[in-house]
Amino acid sequence: MNTIGQIWNFIVTSNFFNFVVMVLILTWIINKVNLADILEKAVVSIKNTIEKAEQEKSAGEKELQTALKSVENLDNEIKERINTAEKHAEKIAQNIITETEQKVKNIESNIERAVTAEEKTISARLSKKTAAASAELAKLHIKAVLEANPSLHEKYINQSIEELG
Repeated sequence: MNTIGQIWNFIVTSNFFNFVVMVLILTWIINKVNLADILEKAVVSIKNTIEKAEQEKSAGEKELQTALKSVENLDNEIKERINTAEKHAEKIAQNIITETEQKVKNIESNIERAVTAEEKTISARLSKKTAAASAELAKLHIKAVLEANPSLHEKYINQSIEELG
């Protein structure tokens, strides 16, 4: 019995006994907790997550392709819009230039008409003043000549009578 006691002592003090007790406890916990179902659910959840990630990856790749296709012609569209804007700006600039030139011509024409009208007015005033001054000067000259030579006075009166008659 001594040998059995020694064996029992050896088993209790060795790691083998501790190992066996630990395996029994783990088996009991696995059966109690139903670890197999939990692991199966975890595997299914991971598979679903992977499938969902693959679907999202596929959708993302499709969106990327769509975005790349839409950006593909972006340079050409930008160039076309810039060219259209430049042409439109040139037309507007040309219209502005044309309208400005026309307004300048109208202003010049109005100025010329105003100057011509003012010249005519001034010319008419000068002519009127010149005529009045000339008539006055002629009148003074005639008076001076008649006063200096009274016989001419009778001569002019006789001539006027003959012209009337």
